[in-house]
Amino acid sequence: MMWEENHLDDRIRVYVCSFQGLSSLDFVDKESMGHPCVTSRHGENIFAGLKHLPAGPLDGHLTEGQLKVLDAVSEFCEENGLEYEIVDIAKLSFVSKLKLMFKRMKAPTLTFRGKRFDGIPSREALEALITE
Repeated sequence: MMWEENHLDDRIRVYVCSFQGLSSLDFVDKESMGHPCVTSRHGENIFAGLKHLPAGPLDGHLTEGQLKVLDAVSEFCEENGLEYEIVDIAKLSFVSKLKLMFKRMKAPTLTFRGKRFDGIPSREALEALITE
């Protein structure tokens, strides 16, 4: 068990907070679905083509700043042979969000072996984060 905890500490954790985009189905209400104009001449429902589309692994959208952080960390880790983990605060449980709030952690934040960096990191900041 101790090895697993140390192994997880060897990767950079990137805390982001995604927000859900609006789907085309979010604008369809019950009254609209039952209206006579919904059915075309050929008997097809005009809402048949609307569906929820997958949004990717984060299942939401990130701000431009958070995307810059992910790009910088991804490139830095690739060059230095490190691993990183993306933690989406929006998907965490209430208790986990509360713990992060008590630590005054906001997105984007990077952590590595107990060290922490808030905001968009420069290359020097990433190097300082991983040095002991």
